Amino acid sequence: MKPETTKGTCWLKIINDRCEVNINGATLKSHCCSTLGEAWGSPCSRCKPDPFCSKGYARVKGNRCEDVNECEVFPGVCINGKCVNTQGSFICQCPTGMTVDASGRTCIDLRTEHCYLTHDDERCAAPIAGKHRVDACCCSVGVAWGPECDECPEKGTQDYTQLCPRGPGFSHRGDFINGRPFLKDINECRMINSLCSNGRCRNTIGSFRCRCDSGYSLDSDERNCTDIDECRISPDLCGQGTCVNTPGDFECECFQGYESGFMMMKNCMDINECETNPLLCRGGLCVNLEGSFECECPEGHEVSTDGTACLDINECELSDRLCRNGQCINMVGRYQCFCDTGYKSTESRQECVDIDECTIENGGCEMFCTNSEGSYECSCQSGYALMPDLRSCIDIDECEESPEVCEGGQCTNTPGTYQCLCFDGFMTSEDMKTCLDVDECDLNSNICLSGNCENTKGSFICHCDLGYSVRKGTTGCTGQ
Repeated sequence: MKPETTKGTCWLKIINDRCEVNINGATLKSHCCSTLGEAWGSPCSRCKPDPFCSKGYARVKGNRCEDVNECEVFPGVCINGKCVNTQGSFICQCPTGMTVDASGRTCIDLRTEHCYLTHDDERCAAPIAGKHRVDACCCSVGVAWGPECDECPEKGTQDYTQLCPRGPGFSHRGDFINGRPFLKDINECRMINSLCSNGRCRNTIGSFRCRCDSGYSLDSDERNCTDIDECRISPDLCGQGTCVNTPGDFECECFQGYESGFMMMKNCMDINECETNPLLCRGGLCVNLEGSFECECPEGHEVSTDGTACLDINECELSDRLCRNGQCINMVGRYQCFCDTGYKSTESRQECVDIDECTIENGGCEMFCTNSEGSYECSCQSGYALMPDLRSCIDIDECEESPEVCEGGQCTNTPGTYQCLCFDGFMTSEDMKTCLDVDECDLNSNICLSGNCENTKGSFICHCDLGYSVRKGTTGCTGQ
């Protein structure tokens, strides 16, 4: 048998007549088919077992079956471990803490330890609940693993590719399908209960997604939902009020006269106090204002000190000048004057004015009526006296009351007056109310010839010269 020199691709599996999973590097056909391969070459052909040699042995240089050193033929055959050749086979020696998988060719770390979400200055923090394998930790969201706080390999490095051959989100469970390791999706949502706080975690192939609750948004790592500070985003969110941020929401602390709306309408809206409280501004009109209200009170009313009602103004207490010549009586919204005797109220009933009794049937006076403030008087014309009823007039008998009124004559009473009928030696005055002495001496200078005339009341006396005398039945002086 000639020595074998041709090398080709060694295939681990034939699936549906197709060669799959080639081992790195070119190998001799006998080395491939006597050890790991099921097919060899390109195009590939199914391996036929050598009837003369046991598995792990091949005739390369002649007819002698020699042990195949798989560690040399297939460099890197032991993933994550050290290949040690044995007679007819090989074994993979794994580092401390690692275990060879079902294929016998890959060392996997099946230890479960704490997985950490943060690693800073060789210190780990934020551990995930429970214990997890290193690939489940570092191929998902972990950044460090194990009791020594070993930092996970950085993405894109050879160490990361070796630990996470399918990339983030998948871990090696030690199973193989068709000669290939079965890398199963990591359900981060089930593995890490603290993921997607304030939201719901949804697992996806190779990753996960956070669906945040209302009022929350994804953080920069897209692992958790953080509260949205609506007050900071929209400073005027509440309008007439103060915005107070709360977890997942916000509240409006409204200024006086405003209230927060319902459901989605949380901004501060004006309270229509006039509608919400029909008792406001009793006695007046309630007018709603932005953030407040005011009472419009009718005449004679004023707004109460707390501004919620219209109160009657007691005008009678406010001023003592009201209702002069009367009594002020307060009424709702106004006042009235109850006037004293001799006064009457005006049409408005808010003043007292003098009643001119004389215009009403002459005040009941028989003759003269004289009005005065709040009263009136009856008087009589000259010659009459007022009766005790202070209304009627009676004639004054001057002749009786003053017998001497017609001295030198006779008094004759007449309605309202009197007349004098004078005796001889008297004459009536022009008004016929007195008797005037007639000065005979003055009227007739010759009345006492040969003597001096002396006037007397109602007469005269002659004082005769010597040798003359007054004779009876004559006037003047006559000689003896």
